[in-house]
Amino acid sequence: MPVYIDSPFPVLVLALTAGMGLGLVYFLILWFTVQRLCSSSTPGRLMISSYAARLALVLPGFYFIMDHRWERIAATLAGFIIVRAILTRLLGRRETMAGAA
Repeated sequence: MPVYIDSPFPVLVLALTAGMGLGLVYFLILWFTVQRLCSSSTPGRLMISSYAARLALVLPGFYFIMDHRWERIAATLAGFIIVRAILTRLLGRRETMAGAA
């Protein structure tokens, strides 16, 4: 049974780009939160509020981009995961280089 894609290619590229933007916001907020955990007087509240803020930004973004099309949510999720991989390599390399110095 063939799978039909209703969304045109430019829309999928925009969904991928938007997913990358959402991923960038999500993971940078997470990174800044983790950086501030040791100096926070209430780390539990910091983590919970950061989690709530990240979800409040990303979930409506995914829902808005999706527009009831599975192709768009797949492209958005792919962009989100691509940014995760890129940031993991960049920030992980940066932390490794700082630890070696």
